[in-house]
Amino acid sequence: MKRCLIGLSILVLLLAAGCQSSSSLEEPPEIAYGETECDNCRMIISEARYAAAYMTADGQARRFDDIGDMLAYHAGHGEAVYLFWVHDFASEVWVKADEAFFVSTDSLTTPMAHGIVAHNSRAVAETMAADRGGVVLTFDELLAQPAANVMSGHMHEHDH
Repeated sequence: MKRCLIGLSILVLLLAAGCQSSSSLEEPPEIAYGETECDNCRMIISEARYAAAYMTADGQARRFDDIGDMLAYHAGHGEAVYLFWVHDFASEVWVKADEAFFVSTDSLTTPMAHGIVAHNSRAVAETMAADRGGVVLTFDELLAQPAANVMSGHMHEHDH
């Protein structure tokens, strides 16, 4: 009986740990602005509106000062990603990247000069793209960009 209870206790602890890690995968990693380093360029992440992050399938957090740095890092490392996160440019609220709309333009200065920002509204993204001479892309379209475009910060409508 005692062995059965020990085994059951271990099983419950393992299940609880499994539930905890999967729920933390569903939340964006914390960034201490002004303190946390970008995993790609090692510069301090200072502005939420440009910051991005992802959680790997095995629970590792990656944090970036620029959406383009996140894309470049992912292209260079090929990690299995559970969930990508970006901030809405206006509200600075975290948004799942696959639910966001991205503006890519040379007329916008981002921390690492990739010129990519995210919006949680397609209409807002289209307005910004029209005002700034940019293009609106989905996250899948951003991921499909050639790595050279991501690393150079030059993404154009004809590239996707």
